[in-house]
Formats: sequence, structure tokens, C-alpha cells
Amino acid sequence: MNISYLIYNLFHNRFSFKMLKLELEASKKKTKLRDCSVVDAGKNNTVTLGEKGILNGIRFFMLGDNNHITIGNNALCRGTYQQPIFLNAAYGTSITIGDSILLANNTEIHTTDYHGIIDTNTNKVLNQGKDVVIGNRCWIGLRSIVLKGTNLPDDTIVGACSVVNRPFTETNTIVAGSPAKVVRTGVKVGDL
Repeated sequence: MNISYLIYNLFHNRFSFKMLKLELEASKKKTKLRDCSVVDAGKNNTVTLGEKGILNGIRFFMLGDNNHITIGNNALCRGTYQQPIFLNAAYGTSITIGDSILLANNTEIHTTDYHGIIDTNTNKVLNQGKDVVIGNRCWIGLRSIVLKGTNLPDDTIVGACSVVNRPFTETNTIVAGSPAKVVRTGVKVGDL
């Protein structure tokens, strides 16, 4: 038996079990899943879903142990099979997404850089992973990337194709650009 076959079966079996568990949890909470998948490459990793959401085309990816991804109530995630939403938590980090959020297709959320940068003098990893927190009633626009250490407070709108790489504190704002900065205040997302 070759090694690639063993690796495929390992991931396939984990994927099948995790996806089935996630689908059962979602159905109890009246949340709809379509074209979603889970890759769990570690131990003690969890995905927690809120109630009454519509989650399409999400790729949940957890690398290493003790990672957690949480999506709140009334979430609307508009990914597709060809243009998915990536939620990637790795090396003991978490992604926490609040209630009544909107994620457009081709968006990505990452808690790490995946490859370490090592200080040659101290042998320390310089780019540790950090949690990502997205508040309630946020809208993450098409093809945006949210990186480690980001904190988006309630009622934040992220403009399309933005790269968000730091915490923001003021609610009711639009952040946009690469790197993202506040471009407007005093706004909120309309009804979903």
C-alpha cells in the first residue's frame, strides 16, 4: 500500500465523520449547510454553529490541535463550490464569528501564516498564530482576506478585495484596502 493512499484515507475518514457530525448539529439548530467540508488534521478541534444560518460553500480547515471555529446565529455565508469561503484555524487558535453576519464568496479567514519565521539568534518563532474575532452584524465583502490577530467590532463592513491584518475598535465603520483602514464611520449593514 503506498503512502499517498494511506494519507488520502486518513483525511477522507476524518472528513466524513466530522462533516456528518456537523450536519447533524446544524439540522438540530435549523441551520442549512450546502457544499461545506471539514478537514481536521489534529486533535480536540471543534466547529460550533449557531441557529438559523445559511452556510454555503465553507471549507473548515483545522491544522494541529485545540483549534476552534464558531459561527453565531442567523449567519449568511454565500460561498459556492467553485468560489468557497475558507475558515482556517491552526496551531491552537480560534475563529469566532458573531451573530447575523454576512460572508461573501471567495473570502478567507486565517489565524496563522502556516510557515514559521525563525529568529536565527534566539531560535524563537517570530510569527505566532493569533485568534480572529468578528463581531455581530458584520459584512465581509467579496474576495476579502482576514488575517491573524484581526478583531472586527460589531457593525463593521469590510470592502471587497480588502486585506485585514489588525484589530479595529470603532463600531459602525467601513474598512477597506490593502492593508485595510477605516474609510467611513456611522454606517451599519441593512437587513439580510
